Amino acid sequence: MMRTLSLLSIVPLTVAVLLLAASCSSGTTDTTATTIDEVATSTSSIATTTTTTSQPPETTTTAALLVTIMHVGDGVTEGDQNRSTYRCFLDTMLHDAGVAFDFVGSRQKPGYGFEYTCPTDFDQDHDAWNGAIAGGMETEKMTESVEALQPDVALIHLGGDDVWRQNDPVGAAERLKLFITGLQAVSPDTTLLVSSMIPCNTPLPWCTEGYPALNDLIASFGSLSTDESIVMFVDMTTGISVDLLRSNNLEFTDAGDEVMAGRWMAALEESRVISTGS
Repeated sequence: MMRTLSLLSIVPLTVAVLLLAASCSSGTTDTTATTIDEVATSTSSIATTTTTTSQPPETTTTAALLVTIMHVGDGVTEGDQNRSTYRCFLDTMLHDAGVAFDFVGSRQKPGYGFEYTCPTDFDQDHDAWNGAIAGGMETEKMTESVEALQPDVALIHLGGDDVWRQNDPVGAAERLKLFITGLQAVSPDTTLLVSSMIPCNTPLPWCTEGYPALNDLIASFGSLSTDESIVMFVDMTTGISVDLLRSNNLEFTDAGDEVMAGRWMAALEESRVISTGS
């Protein structure tokens, strides 16, 4: 704006000089008038141009849609000290795919506050507890967090500890159903991705019979979907080798966590919670 004012201030002096020159010459008044008009028009054009270009160009920006993701479940989700968790690999996959996201939850560290050994830094927010059972105190805390944070999607791996303790897959499935409908009650439009139990490799009934029975029941949970809240089954068992388990046969190695993250990633795309353009 200051450039425009300085140009306009020159106009009176320019006009005066032209009038003086015209009075000393043999030209006519009409010629002088035309010259003044041309100068005024030219100056006005310069001023207008200067004013226009001094303004910042119009830009249109579209803010990326931020997807809020809550990780819910037991020790498989929480991870543990001196090892990784699938969450660190999923964080990397989402970043690499250009997805704007935020992991949300009331907890950050693994059990006892120690550090993970993930290969990269990652968003550590989650809502998972080692040993959590469906319908227990931990699920009440998870429900409170979902109500408070209203995530776009919750990734749920829960029920394995129920079967391990009681070998009652039917009871575990019923409690898990109640937990899911409870989440829908406090956050009606949250997408709920519910996984089967990861493979186990122990020759005991809870592993050889209980886990498969629970997985079959969880696979039917899509019927819990509403018009606002999609409930989708995510298969974390089929095609995943028990060679990816740690020595306790209950948790994944880093390579197994990465496979698990890949399946969550595929489920996020299939449910249309995220879009990677692929």
